[in-house]
Amino acid sequence: MRLSSKTLEATAEIITGNSQLSPYQKLWQITTFFRNFGERDIHPNSGAPSRFSYALEKLEKFNDTGTIAKIVCASLQFWEAMPALDPEKAATHLNKYLAQDGYRLELEFASSHMNGDKLEEYNPYFELRSLRTSVIETTTLVRLSHDSINEHVAKARRKVEGNDLAGAIASAYTLVEELLKELLRETGTTFNENEGDIRQLYTLAKGKLNLDSKGESLENYLKAILDGLQKQVGGLFELANKASDRHARRYNPAKHHSKLAVNAAFTLCEFLLDSYEYQQALAAKKKTS
Repeated sequence: MRLSSKTLEATAEIITGNSQLSPYQKLWQITTFFRNFGERDIHPNSGAPSRFSYALEKLEKFNDTGTIAKIVCASLQFWEAMPALDPEKAATHLNKYLAQDGYRLELEFASSHMNGDKLEEYNPYFELRSLRTSVIETTTLVRLSHDSINEHVAKARRKVEGNDLAGAIASAYTLVEELLKELLRETGTTFNENEGDIRQLYTLAKGKLNLDSKGESLENYLKAILDGLQKQVGGLFELANKASDRHARRYNPAKHHSKLAVNAAFTLCEFLLDSYEYQQALAAKKKTS
């Protein structure tokens, strides 16, 4: 992983606290920070380099290695030491630079669970992921459960509240993409694991879930709704391609567009899961009859 000089400089500002988005760090604290990654420098009180130049020098040393991602993520782990500062704002700032390098910081949680319709969160941390692959890695695929959908939607809504509008759209898109892929796996449908076009994935899934609007047994009002879902998938695809961090953005999204994408993803995923569970129940009933 290689980051641009501008991204390294922005990261150095976060590490030192010069950006005012993170706590101010003295030189000995910055030295201690890099000792966590194998460095063994001990600077004297006088004659030492500036805080920023030292941090930048170390970042350049680790650039183009796997360690650089760990350093970027670790630079945001200050929520306990300075709760008045929001690491998500610092991450949003860094993402402006990281996006040009093809990467993005994503907020994760060491542990979380749903309490009713509220997401209870503990020990937040960040992961650096490539925009050239799925935003949600295979180790954290969307599970086929309503709690899992609620969890991912809650994270996307946090991005909207934090004004990370492009990131919220990207998360909404990825939720739909990964849920569709999980449905295809569970239904034994052959598909390309690298497919990122939700229109293609939905076309495969709707047949398995009996959601094809051309079905002769369907009432006209249901056909209209199912046609609307197909258009909703296409609309989310276009919005994510033009106004999210999945690709180079053509324009910056408005907040209500971001909220629309998240809400549409939630409605679509809930319906797809309900349809899957309904089909599973029908299949089980046929086996026992």
